[in-house]
Amino acid sequence: MSSHAAPHTSEIAIKETKLENEGGAMQSTGSLYKPLSEKIDEYMLKLGYSNSQALGIVVQILTQGKVRVDFRDFNERLELVNASDLCDRARAVALFEEHLLSNQSGDTLDDKDNPTQRVIVQTPRAVAS
Repeated sequence: MSSHAAPHTSEIAIKETKLENEGGAMQSTGSLYKPLSEKIDEYMLKLGYSNSQALGIVVQILTQGKVRVDFRDFNERLELVNASDLCDRARAVALFEEHLLSNQSGDTLDDKDNPTQRVIVQTPRAVAS
């Protein structure tokens, strides 16, 4: 472990590439760079505060460096911008929990009108040399 303090989710940059399903063909809408904290908040709203799914996504990106998340009409590829932000599973879980605790407001979210049908978290494929 390095001597500098571990980063917070707001200090970890990710690259998000969204592919939308348009008539059976996947079309890229481009890439965005944003802090991981913003993506966690977005997933918490989308997934109706389903911590286990959001946790799985965060752990995957922090331990493997990238993750693909499939939704009904689109998928997202998320990648760490800096490989130095990779960490072990225990630290990834701690970062996720710290983020949730720092943002707790006591409000509850009711997402019954727009439930997520399916989210698949996939590990990256091994690249043949």
